[in-house]
Amino acid sequence: MNTFFESVGFGVVTASIIAIAAMGFSLQFALTNVFNIAYGAVLTVGAFTALLTERVGANPWVGFATGAALGIVATVLIGKGVFVFFARRGNGIFELVMVSLALELIIQYGIQAFDHEQVYNFAFHQGSTVKFGPFVVTATQFVIIGIAVAAFCLLEGMLRFTKLGKALRAVAEEPRLARACGISTGRVVNVAWIASGALAGLAGVAYVVNSLTVTAFSGTDFLPLVLAAAILGRAGSVAGAVLASLAIGIVIEVVSAFGGSAYSTVAGFGILVVVLLVKPGGVISQVAAKTEVTL
Repeated sequence: MNTFFESVGFGVVTASIIAIAAMGFSLQFALTNVFNIAYGAVLTVGAFTALLTERVGANPWVGFATGAALGIVATVLIGKGVFVFFARRGNGIFELVMVSLALELIIQYGIQAFDHEQVYNFAFHQGSTVKFGPFVVTATQFVIIGIAVAAFCLLEGMLRFTKLGKALRAVAEEPRLARACGISTGRVVNVAWIASGALAGLAGVAYVVNSLTVTAFSGTDFLPLVLAAAILGRAGSVAGAVLASLAIGIVIEVVSAFGGSAYSTVAGFGILVVVLLVKPGGVISQVAAKTEVTL
């Protein structure tokens, strides 16, 4: 029984990291209708930012702020640079997915060629153990959970109670109607790219701080779980992304504890498969609902 509760505690930590990234991906996808596979490369940028911050002797917590900042830079360059260029040349949704895949591979293998496939160890003191009844996490893991909760509250509060949030929801639902009503869709989409990049950078740092290793494939390896959570939670739904992340995180850690790590990722995707089988239209329709790319 102790093993079960410990795995659930680890699952909440894993879910927090997935949720931070999934909220960013979900928001960006809902606003732009671009299924951005290059999001994994931004996660890797955040991961290596944490490593470099630690290597130069800076306060490790500075890595979170630096990772978020570089995540914004990378995402804006991809979204407002590369994607806009191809969109203006008449490329549609499918072509932009291929472009994002190409970017993901270029960045991933570019890093791999530079670091010669090294696995870097990340020296980060995890702090004291924190106990909540039967659940046990380290102080660092508790901070990661706190970051996820704070990000959720900020995003959900902005979307529900601010003028900007109303504009974001309007553009996500009907971009043409939003433009007709005088909403500057370009500025609203810029906010989505910035928020998405910051969350991707934060998630990349959190992933490394928790796993204590980083490679050129760190973001790519973690991306499928992020995509699964974003799809299960429905595009644009911050709460949905968080709930889906919680389910996936707990399932993969419980399965890992009792069945072995080799089955953990399979179990996470098992949830996605079940949803596709039970309610295929609800998931697929959110991908194909809009034909317009908003950049």
